[in-house]
Amino acid sequence: MSPNEQIEYFRSIGRLEAQVAALAAAMTEMKTKLDGIDARLDTLDRLANRWKGGFAVILTLGTITGFVLDNVLRWWTSKGS
Repeated sequence: MSPNEQIEYFRSIGRLEAQVAALAAAMTEMKTKLDGIDARLDTLDRLANRWKGGFAVILTLGTITGFVLDNVLRWWTSKGS
C-alpha cells in the first residue's frame, strides 16, 4: 500500500468516525424528544381518563333526571285527566 493510499484510507476512516459521531448525536436527540413525547402522552392519557369519568357521571345524572321528570310528567298528566 502506497503512502498516498494509506493517507486516503485514514481520511476515509476519519470521515466514517465523524458520521458515526453525528449519528450518535442524532440518536441522543431523538431519544430526548421521544422521552418528551412519552411524558406528554401520559399527561393526555390521564386527562382523557378524567374526561371519561366526568362524562359517565354527567350521563348518569342526566338519565336519572330524565327518568324522574318523565315519571312526574306522566303522573301530572294522569292526575289532570
